[in-house]
Amino acid sequence: MAPVPSELSYVPASYEELSPFHEAPVLDQSTIDKYPVVHLDAIDLSQYVEGPEGLPARQKLAAQLEESISTSGFFNLINTGYDADKIERLKTIAINLLNIPQEEKMQYLAGAITSDDEDRTKSLGGERGAGFKPRGYWSFAKGVRDAIEHYNFRNLLHDDIFLSPEAISKLPAIVRPYVTEIQAYYQHLHYDVLKKISALSDIILELPEGTLYEMFEVKQNDLQNSGGGFGRFMRYHKMDPEDEAKVQKNWLRGHSDSTTFTMITSQPILSLQIRDYDTGEWKFVAHRPNSLVVNIGDALEFLTGSYFKSSIHRVVAPPEEQKDYTRLVLIYFQQPKAGTIVDPETLNSPKLNRLGLTKPAEWEKIDFFTWDDSKGRLYGQKAVNDTDGDEPLSVLLYGRLHERWHQRDKQEEVGVIRDYQV
Repeated sequence: MAPVPSELSYVPASYEELSPFHEAPVLDQSTIDKYPVVHLDAIDLSQYVEGPEGLPARQKLAAQLEESISTSGFFNLINTGYDADKIERLKTIAINLLNIPQEEKMQYLAGAITSDDEDRTKSLGGERGAGFKPRGYWSFAKGVRDAIEHYNFRNLLHDDIFLSPEAISKLPAIVRPYVTEIQAYYQHLHYDVLKKISALSDIILELPEGTLYEMFEVKQNDLQNSGGGFGRFMRYHKMDPEDEAKVQKNWLRGHSDSTTFTMITSQPILSLQIRDYDTGEWKFVAHRPNSLVVNIGDALEFLTGSYFKSSIHRVVAPPEEQKDYTRLVLIYFQQPKAGTIVDPETLNSPKLNRLGLTKPAEWEKIDFFTWDDSKGRLYGQKAVNDTDGDEPLSVLLYGRLHERWHQRDKQEEVGVIRDYQV
């Protein structure tokens, strides 16, 4: 049985004194075969070659990527150029941060105790704000609340802001010695990995390479006019057995992300599921060691006229063989500049134009900030999420459904709230 993490009552003097994170064992194939599992296509970034001479290699990767992002909206990235040992260090830092005493966590909340209690004039809230989201923040089906906690890091791309003495002083003491390590990882994802994936997306869309990445470019100390994103250390606790039964073992109910790309460290626990676009069937995502699981978010679906798919995904209770281990993930949510109009006309892609993928008449013209802010207020709110089934109620925001339950078996709008005040 895995050791049970305990709360830390002191700040270790060095990394060597931190409690190590114990990853779950990889399931054997006979166990995996008991479950519906999807093996994501792996995009190998070691095959990415810069410059004119590398165009054939990039075109080959783009063709491979297109198959994934135009269907499931999910893929793996391998050989991303970041040392695996450094990522393991970050997992240890993450679990120790998430193990500090509850009374200390309460001093570093990202927002309110629950989503329904948020004052959005003061905070981005526990979903997107910097700091801790406590367990029980989100409302799920049948009155059940979540058992997940996470810590968000914002402004990671702005050195003078993220590394300022004032900003560091606002972090929990246990994580302060490691801010440059944390920042280095997320900056690598933004400045290297995202740039390459954006270039491959440009090739798919028949745009000049660099077009999409312009939306993510950073102007130091200018948050409003910079692309960006935020990092997250996320831990799933076991749910109360009665609550777990009420929600049919759903630890994190089905949803789509509001952003463009989401990058998650792959881990061995069989728990993440994606909803098949054609059949509506839920399938587990197979673990690929030393890889990232990447999914498309709403903003990129909107920008591509739904050619890139922002698919619904969820997290469920793990198999019996892994129930005593902790699901811990490092996540990066990548965001375009706040003022980016999230419609296909923004890109003016020859491919999308040829396919007739333009802004639907019912879509209002909105920028990314408006979508991200409006949708961010809804996840976990009782009025939207306290339902009997797996799905939340659908809310129509600016002519667009707030969750992308758009698979082919969900074309009819059922239970849509058209006048919800966010």
